[in-house]
Amino acid sequence: MTVFVFGADGYIGWPLSVRLARELDEEVIGVDNLVTRKLVEEVGGTTALPIGLPEQRVQAFRKEYAKNNLKIIEGDLTDGDFVDDLVSKYRPETVYHLAQQRSAPYSMIDRQHAAYTEVNNVLTNLNLLFALKNHSPKAHVVKMGTMGEYGTPTYNIEEGWMNVKHGGKSHRIMVPRDPGSWYHVSKVFDTYNLIFANKVWNIRATDVQQGVVYGSRTEDLVNGALNTRLDFDGVWGTVMNKYFAQIIAFNKMLIYGTGLMKRGFLSLQDSIDCLFMLGQKPADEGEYRVVNQMEEIHSTMELAKKAERIARKYGFNPEYETVEDPRVEKQRHNYSVSHRVLRRLGFRPRYKMNHVLEQIMQDMLNNAETIRTHAGAIRPAVYWNRAENKIGREYLRTINENAIRSSKSYII
Repeated sequence: MTVFVFGADGYIGWPLSVRLARELDEEVIGVDNLVTRKLVEEVGGTTALPIGLPEQRVQAFRKEYAKNNLKIIEGDLTDGDFVDDLVSKYRPETVYHLAQQRSAPYSMIDRQHAAYTEVNNVLTNLNLLFALKNHSPKAHVVKMGTMGEYGTPTYNIEEGWMNVKHGGKSHRIMVPRDPGSWYHVSKVFDTYNLIFANKVWNIRATDVQQGVVYGSRTEDLVNGALNTRLDFDGVWGTVMNKYFAQIIAFNKMLIYGTGLMKRGFLSLQDSIDCLFMLGQKPADEGEYRVVNQMEEIHSTMELAKKAERIARKYGFNPEYETVEDPRVEKQRHNYSVSHRVLRRLGFRPRYKMNHVLEQIMQDMLNNAETIRTHAGAIRPAVYWNRAENKIGREYLRTINENAIRSSKSYII
């Protein structure tokens, strides 16, 4: 049997690949075009933790775990023939689909970046669905979605479906979507394409609507050669990474707007544990299953206070600087999320935020020179209310010509 991880070079994709290959005897095949490395460079960023090339990562896994069941195939999943050939050759039992442009700010830079995001994300998903229908129709797809599809509604966000009353009758409907960026719009497209494939082809699927993931390590990444990436710039970094980078570079934290915007969070280790379990407890044949994957809800100001407490242990005394919120979003809102499916399946979170955040701070301090060298990329540079933001335009064109449209691939 074969397990695919699409997006295996990514922040979550790499530790997931390692976990699967370590725990299972099945062949684990990661697939990635490595373009995230180039897109981060495009906006002046880099990973705070150094990472090896795919072949170096695979060799590090083999050396550490004395197993030979992990490989990486470099290839472009927007190439339908490539995806079809791949699925036809290996007939996977499980496919984890994480191969997407994942940055909301990146999608909001300008028309080119919005178009790249939506074409890339929707096409990779469609190519996979058609290939599975043709060659491996009983495979289980675990697709990475985002809680950002739902927006911040006044009602409790149910897991996929909700019951409503309208016109004196009760109806079961999909939870309405209110995406917050062109990236989130692309993820809504993915959700509905997956639902449709399930309806007409009985594609077996688990749609993971994931909150914001924080953390720099997992239990499987036991040495630096197995590092996963850790982004901290204003386009690719998540909120906690940006706070710690701002403290190290400027001894301050940039608070967007009111700082009262709330989101759901979970640790990287808990994310990997959830995804691994979902693969081992697949949806039923022909089932479309939705999982809301998050553990804690915090406002950005609450997170800033957590970052401040940790930073003070290391001699920092960071200031708070209120800046214009680059996003167009509610500045004050309720946020309530149901996440019962994982509990029913037996998942229990193991990690509390404070312990994990201190580990992030330590890892960033160990690479402080990298952060300070790239300090110019830490402040927000992409604003939702602008049709064009002057960042990275020429580089994206080069990537499109030399990498994104390339159908070349090779096996490591």
